[in-house]
Amino acid sequence: MRALTLTALLSLLGHQALANPAFEGDWFIDIATDGAPLMGVLEVERHGDEWKAWAEGGPAPVTIDGDRIVVDVDSRDIRGFTFIMRLDGIFENGQITGSYTIHADATPLLGPGTWVGAPYDPPARSNESDPFDLSGIWKPGPGVDIRKYSMDLTAAAKEWHAGYVMHYDQPGVRCISPGIVAMVAWGAYPFEVLDTQNRLTFLYEVDSEVRRIHLEERERPEFYPPSGMGFSLGRWEGDALVVETTNMMPNVRDFRGEPVSGNAMMHEVYTLSEDGQRLDGVITLHDPENYERPPIRRRHWVRDPGIEIYPYECDPDSFYRQMYNEGKLDMYFERSKRRM
Repeated sequence: MRALTLTALLSLLGHQALANPAFEGDWFIDIATDGAPLMGVLEVERHGDEWKAWAEGGPAPVTIDGDRIVVDVDSRDIRGFTFIMRLDGIFENGQITGSYTIHADATPLLGPGTWVGAPYDPPARSNESDPFDLSGIWKPGPGVDIRKYSMDLTAAAKEWHAGYVMHYDQPGVRCISPGIVAMVAWGAYPFEVLDTQNRLTFLYEVDSEVRRIHLEERERPEFYPPSGMGFSLGRWEGDALVVETTNMMPNVRDFRGEPVSGNAMMHEVYTLSEDGQRLDGVITLHDPENYERPPIRRRHWVRDPGIEIYPYECDPDSFYRQMYNEGKLDMYFERSKRRM
């Protein structure tokens, strides 16, 4: 039998068939930028002859050719500009190394740089309690996560989100709480923590919201009403504070307006640096009604007793006055189903 040429073999098997199977799995990626470093989890899976990837729970188009991988991650900078971060890497010696480039219509704050991916195993947590002092005022630190913009929505969530208009439907424009899912990941506002017996109280500057995290073993009261802050239960797993929040009012996850259902659960893990000055958080939203994979955010805060927590002033009349002056109030009220 005549030997197949490389071209014929590629035609029969498909070019992707020659991709390195070692890419499949979860990778923790560190991205070195000209500012603060970014990090996140990249999931790579093979479905038949097709490769798929997700960054922090959101879909990321991927191409794998031999030992090379190229991933496009849609992201958002702190000014609201969206862009594509193209990660181009080579698998070698059990890890991925490469560079990234930025593709955008506007000029984002982030410039080109390098990245490294290492196999990811979730950290093991101890059953022993080793709590740390969380009290004080915390200001946001820069960077940390890749700010993945779009997530893996279910069909129902895609249908709902298709008609979302931020200017009319975003809670904050009419002085309504954005909810704890959005608030805990925002990077512009400080908060204060009060530590009392069996309870942590978070005082957020955003909307002057108050959040209570109950540390004793208990169940949610039977008639506890849903709210923007929900009902939070915390526990210590070694030196990590783990918080699970339920009973949230339906809302949106972030500025893009992706929905959060009333049956969602937000899972947070907080750890403290050795010097006690940096607080790191990993925030995961579990909401199978709206997301095929849980969205993930990573934040960090720095302890700063000199920061003031200012009153949060918001005047909803300015929003409704504009609607009235433009003759859009009827349109606005007809869109009420968009405002969860």
